[in-house]
Amino acid sequence: MKKSFVIFGLIEAIPLPIFLIYAGLICKLPQNTDRRKVELSGTMTQEVLMKTSRFSETQIITILKQGDGGIKVKDLCREHGISDATYYNWKAKYGGLEASDLKRLKEVEGECTKLKRMYADLALENRALKDLIEKKL
Repeated sequence: MKKSFVIFGLIEAIPLPIFLIYAGLICKLPQNTDRRKVELSGTMTQEVLMKTSRFSETQIITILKQGDGGIKVKDLCREHGISDATYYNWKAKYGGLEASDLKRLKEVEGECTKLKRMYADLALENRALKDLIEKKL
């Protein structure tokens, strides 16, 4: 049975154990939801709700290795409760990676993100200084 509630005249029909974050109200989240801060610009951040995977990346690699080992994809998907499409998406993304490779990849991606952020800040400062010099001349 679904229950509904009213916020500012809007009716939201939701299952009983799931609640919404709406209009600044902090409520219980579904189990597979994660809060992450997303940086919009240099100093502005916003908290965003993102759906998390049921499987960690190391578990995904293990499942893919089982598939490479000779287990049929249909049987593997049925055993782990995933669709064929999910399996092939994972294979496209993580195919051929080892757990150590994945860890190194995450480190490099984090470093790349930091460098991009540093470049954006420096480019902004550079542009501001150029504008200031142009105004003085």
